[in-house]
Amino acid sequence: MAKAKGFLRAERLFYILQYLTNRETATAAELADHCQTSVRSIYRDMKTLDDLGVYYQSEGRNGYKLLYQPVQTGGKLTKEEWMALTLFPMLSEGITSGDHPFHQAYRKGVEKIMSIVQKDGGMSSGEGGLGERIRLHARPRDSAQIKVMPALLTAISENKAIDVDYYSIHRDKETKRRLNPYYLVPREGHLYLVAYCHFREDTRVFRLSRFQDVVVTEETFKLPRSFNIDDFLSHRWSIIADDEETTFVVRFTEKAARYVLEGEYHVETKRESQQDGSLILTVTVESKQEFLRWVRSFGTDGEVLEPLNVRDSLAEEYREMARRYEEKS
Repeated sequence: MAKAKGFLRAERLFYILQYLTNRETATAAELADHCQTSVRSIYRDMKTLDDLGVYYQSEGRNGYKLLYQPVQTGGKLTKEEWMALTLFPMLSEGITSGDHPFHQAYRKGVEKIMSIVQKDGGMSSGEGGLGERIRLHARPRDSAQIKVMPALLTAISENKAIDVDYYSIHRDKETKRRLNPYYLVPREGHLYLVAYCHFREDTRVFRLSRFQDVVVTEETFKLPRSFNIDDFLSHRWSIIADDEETTFVVRFTEKAARYVLEGEYHVETKRESQQDGSLILTVTVESKQEFLRWVRSFGTDGEVLEPLNVRDSLAEEYREMARRYEEKS
């Protein structure tokens, strides 16, 4: 899977602090890999953090150790920083709504920021409102998700375990779990929590809209040094890993080929254009059901060539579907 371009500097400083907060130590090489930048840039960023009053110490070959991270209230906002602040409410699922538990704190924070911006001659208020003008939500905000988000954000920021009531749609059953929340991951219009489940003794993926209740505990945790979110999510067509690794070969008609070619996917794909305008896609995934749902969305414009057992089962499925449609009501 190809890596995205490096982060903007303001975003990179945030990710450096987040990374150091979640680990005992981190080397410049680790931080450079995490932020998709050079080691030299990390050295400059650490100097910037030091100038801003972030206290850390060097642990030799182990790298940097975060000691204290102050809250700054002064300074001008760059356009990138203003963009981050205005887009953040959408990632916080409805914090701009008066019903959200953090709404008042959000409003007061924005007012303080705007007073600094206007006083120091930074970004003008006329350039604000980007969070409202850029509509990333493809569906109405989930009120249940808004309810659990404040507790979840607190747990992630403070590395505290959570006790949750979680609805499992496959078993149609609600279960109680204790989770160490690692990462929030957006996929296909939904938010998912990647967390260590004490009940299953394994790292699992949980859809946020299925949390019925979330309570932050006093039990703390640290992200395992061996855990890498990119490795964990690799070979997942979207988010769920429901099967062993399977290599699929799919032919798309000329009509569908242009859409498949322009698509951006979460896994590495091989896409080969054919002389007749069709396209052959080859991909290895652990998400058989997710991938086949995607292929089915193309109807007769997508044809699974391999593996043969999947092709055979799809042929039987489509024969059954044809029989149903041919039956008279």
